[in-house]
Amino acid sequence: MLVWVVILVSVVLPRLDPAPQQTVTVAVTQLTAFDRNSVVQQAKAQKVRAAQMAQVQSWSAELKQGLADYQAKQEALAAAQAQADAIAARSNHPGPPADIAKDITDAFSPLGPAALQWAMNVAWCESRYHPNSVNTDSGASGLFQFLPSTWSGTPYASQSPFDPRANALAAAWLYSHYGPGRWVCQG
Repeated sequence: MLVWVVILVSVVLPRLDPAPQQTVTVAVTQLTAFDRNSVVQQAKAQKVRAAQMAQVQSWSAELKQGLADYQAKQEALAAAQAQADAIAARSNHPGPPADIAKDITDAFSPLGPAALQWAMNVAWCESRYHPNSVNTDSGASGLFQFLPSTWSGTPYASQSPFDPRANALAAAWLYSHYGPGRWVCQG
């Protein structure tokens, strides 16, 4: 009987135990690797979603700011238009378009209401508020009809005299430095 116990312990039992242990170990190792890959993929997906949400929030904030800026610009245009229309009505001529009114108002308001009234009258008289006007006899051009020689002496000479904003700013600069006498047409 001792022989049978020795055979059982040395031959049969070792063959029974190792097979289940190897199968379980391999299965656990494969499952762990799968879980690790799954967790890594989930982490990457969460980072991508977080980045996408941050981008959407950034775009949303940019859009809100753009809408607020646009609304503020529209309100400024409307205010300038109303002011220009009131000035034009006192002078018995129509008011300028909103963008021209804003350019003239922005340029001349710091010089006072009399200067703004004067500017609206001169721009109407000189060009009928058309920034692309050209006098074929003198070569004067733009909203306030600058002669090329006069335009070249302003701080805005590097810009086009047909740019209504630059033309209005140059007229305000000339008015503030030399008075209203540079224009013949006073409205």
